[in-house]
Amino acid sequence: MNGFLSEIGEQPTALRATCDALPAQMGGVRDLSDQLRSGPIRRVILSGMGASFFATHPAQQMLIRFGVVAHCVEASDLLYYQHGLFDARTLLVLVSQSGRSVEIVKLLEMVAKRVPVLGISNSDDSPLAQRSTVHVRIHAGAEATVSSKTYTCTLAALHAVTRVLGGGTPDIAALTGAADTIEANLPAWNTAVGAVVEQMHDAQSILVLGRGASLASALTGALIVKESAKFPAEGMNAAQVRHGPIEMVDGRIGAVLFAGSDPQRALTLALARDLHGYGARVALVDHAPAPNGIVGIPLHAGLDPFVQPIAEIVPMQVFGALLAAKRGYTPGAFRYSNKVTTAE
Repeated sequence: MNGFLSEIGEQPTALRATCDALPAQMGGVRDLSDQLRSGPIRRVILSGMGASFFATHPAQQMLIRFGVVAHCVEASDLLYYQHGLFDARTLLVLVSQSGRSVEIVKLLEMVAKRVPVLGISNSDDSPLAQRSTVHVRIHAGAEATVSSKTYTCTLAALHAVTRVLGGGTPDIAALTGAADTIEANLPAWNTAVGAVVEQMHDAQSILVLGRGASLASALTGALIVKESAKFPAEGMNAAQVRHGPIEMVDGRIGAVLFAGSDPQRALTLALARDLHGYGARVALVDHAPAPNGIVGIPLHAGLDPFVQPIAEIVPMQVFGALLAAKRGYTPGAFRYSNKVTTAE
């Protein structure tokens, strides 16, 4: 089996290993939570690059629900343009699967212990692990290709960290439930996604759309398609489509939509129907059967809305791998970049 597909299949094991290790790592996070509630820390900025950055969106939404002022800012922007946003009263949450990405290393040098840093990475000996005030280690294991295990494990770690920062406890049962969902659905996803590949492999480009916590899945899903299959794809908030992009939709456009959870789900379903009506080749990731003419990718019902991105991204990973093979590429193989980005 191809390395990327193998790593996709290893995610339930990696997620369970990460979940097993999370509770013992929450002590330092609780200390930061106390400072959020007592006043020394007034705001949270979540930052990273690529999939690591996209993974922060559900966490930001959760923090806001807990009454915490929180912002997502790309590490490059934070480094060069928006560093005025943070000071000693800011908790900087830095996410990097390797812990060695160039922007993260430079940010660590910039703050130089003047700002509390909560780091999340897949390494104990990286600059991020060694220089963070508090470091939370994910246990994704070795990963050589396009991010899969590290991404879903990062989502799990961010979910646990965010609940603790908000004054609660990690919901390990919900997170391991996502691992169970992935394990149970992988065979069905391989079949359903194969139909989507046949539908879209000769499209001109693909839109990947989601709302709320599923915005992370839309952005990461498009990144996977570009990185693995070398295919033009754009990830965006589904709400943006009616504000201009819908004008380019016709039979040459593919669209994958993450239905997400209520109340936004009804809006996404309506958009899926309209895109299909305008001629687009449409697929829908949802727990209910897809409307007529739209290819459905099944998702287990009842997942917590902020846990759902962990499971729903996996069909998109499979799509990236199968589309790459269909187009004659080795799934997950890099042509110009490396696993760790060291050039800006």
